[in-house]
Amino acid sequence: MTDIASNPPRERNWRRWGEADELGTANLLTPERVALAAQLVRTGRVFSLSLPIQEKSIPVLPGRPMPQHFMRRTGSDYASGLTRKGGFQSVDDVIMLPTHGATHMDALAHVGDEDLLYNGYPISSIRSNGASRLGIEKVSSLVGRGVMLDLCAFKGVEHLAAGEVLSAADLEACAAAQGTPIESGTILLLRTGWLKVFEREGAEAFFAAEPGIGMEAASWLANCDVAAIGSDNFAVEVLPTQTGTPAPVHRFLIRDCGMYLMELFQLDELAEAGIHEFLFVAAPLRIVRAVGSPLNPLAIA
Repeated sequence: MTDIASNPPRERNWRRWGEADELGTANLLTPERVALAAQLVRTGRVFSLSLPIQEKSIPVLPGRPMPQHFMRRTGSDYASGLTRKGGFQSVDDVIMLPTHGATHMDALAHVGDEDLLYNGYPISSIRSNGASRLGIEKVSSLVGRGVMLDLCAFKGVEHLAAGEVLSAADLEACAAAQGTPIESGTILLLRTGWLKVFEREGAEAFFAAEPGIGMEAASWLANCDVAAIGSDNFAVEVLPTQTGTPAPVHRFLIRDCGMYLMELFQLDELAEAGIHEFLFVAAPLRIVRAVGSPLNPLAIA
């Protein structure tokens, strides 16, 4: 008998929001839900959940370049005698970085399977000039009710273990203990503590494996109609995967469900404040035809 939780039906959200849909689960973030989420702001305290973008000491997946920051004009130019009309002085800089480096959001064009992307668009539509469909510019923002499941606090550990599989029961029990049920349209954040491994043991240990959700939990979250999932690890899903199949959670949630995944969140400050429910606000850079974007997500409590 097929385990539906571990092997859920494919293409579950295709055509749910129309034949030409390119927004996926962002469609769940209706004006009504955003207005309700705004009522979660009680103190006005704002938490940035982003890692700093810098040239070292951040976890960038091997094979992707580290961010590079160049100054185009500096104070030294003026000290060396540069003068400009009317005595105006300004400095300028340039940054180069991978769209999936540091804290980031995956576009729905990021993952395909069987030559198809979300909603049946062909993966061949992504060419050397980028994604003609499902690019990151199609979703202007993710704003709604945010819930952080502090799995470290729930399990009484500093960080979860490498390869630890988070089940639906784990997520449901943590949500119940916090009093933060997972509802349709929730933007869910998972705190595994895994960034501490990078801080203490370096990139090799950090990228060798990670705790995260497996297919059973992914199926449960899809059934809950979660709008997006962010985590403090580098792939949201458990690694090594349970079956050895590469990225099954990415394939299911992004390609089959049109759900957004966000990675490398810094959640420690939010956890220290004991805040589990908040207004979540994030806007990817509107990079036309890009398959991902750097992100500075905010939790407003």
